[in-house]
Amino acid sequence: MLLPLLVHPADTSGFFPTPFALDAWPTTNDLSDMSTNSELNDGAFDVLTIGESMLTLYRDHNSDRFSWDVGGAESNVARYCAGLGLHTGWISRLGVGLAGSLVHDAISASGVDTSGVEFSDTAPTGLMLKETDFENRRVQYYRSGSAASEMSPSRQLVERCLNSRLLHLTGITMALSDGCRDLVETLLSEPSQCLRSFDLNWRPTLWSSTEAPSLLAGAANCADIVFVGIDEAAAVWNVATVSEIRRMLPDPDCIVVKDGERGVYTVTAEPAEPAEPTETRHFEPALRGLVVDPMGAGDAFAAGFIFSWLTCPHDIQRAQRLGHVTAMSSLGSRHDVGRLPDSEEIESMLDADHEGWRKLVYNQFPHVHP
Repeated sequence: MLLPLLVHPADTSGFFPTPFALDAWPTTNDLSDMSTNSELNDGAFDVLTIGESMLTLYRDHNSDRFSWDVGGAESNVARYCAGLGLHTGWISRLGVGLAGSLVHDAISASGVDTSGVEFSDTAPTGLMLKETDFENRRVQYYRSGSAASEMSPSRQLVERCLNSRLLHLTGITMALSDGCRDLVETLLSEPSQCLRSFDLNWRPTLWSSTEAPSLLAGAANCADIVFVGIDEAAAVWNVATVSEIRRMLPDPDCIVVKDGERGVYTVTAEPAEPAEPTETRHFEPALRGLVVDPMGAGDAFAAGFIFSWLTCPHDIQRAQRLGHVTAMSSLGSRHDVGRLPDSEEIESMLDADHEGWRKLVYNQFPHVHP
């Protein structure tokens, strides 16, 4: 007998119980610098992202029901940035059907501006089927010919995307179609005061071109900030150390290299006059905590890092730590976008001394146990 398919929305309430207020957080760094920093573009958004988001279906292991959620690297970053208090927008294309409406409304309900989203009456919204337990994770994508894959560069779209303080892009979008790849490359190469961040987000099943390594390296070298996992760099470029990654990507001002449960390296260029610029490497160990589903954790880390980069641009340790906190909120949840601790709890973690940080264990309820 066929069982009925009962679909229920994922519980997205309370993900961000106490959003950060930019006029009050952090107390240890004066945010007045944000408005006077000439290096930052005074755009319509603090953070803007562009890319595909899909309707995600996953099975409840305790019943015969399915729940739905939203999956998409760029919208994950946007939702976390909005939850942290940044004025955030997301641009994409969706189908006109129910799936597109569900995806749009969920992202909008997270506080993200979706006025740049277009709807197609000829192409569908992408679909992801996800099955996760403590031992296995299986994901199937149905996104070929999706509405988002129809995106391509136009003067109006490019100008809109660059009218922000920071534009976040990923390698996923480059793999969707020739038009999407042209769009990402145009957005990265177009002269602008807008900061560009680029997450490699290696998805080998999406790429059919053998030129993927060179295309991704070219895109990353045009960005100001690059996020890449050591495992990704090994798979794409056959490099396995932070130094080798830096040699592969000499141009970005900041490279964030994620080394799984060990932690994160951040390599930044430091001006040194009159000599040649030097580089500084920062390492921050990852937080420990319960891992339910790793999907979305890299996006969460990027959002936390970006928030700190925009609000406290000279405090790399704070950016790394907030990235770890946001990543753990995703790792401890079945959803890509998990529940964050309130701002006071986050502050206490960020302000921990070196030994205190190493001893922290992150949990959702309560958030931190000593």
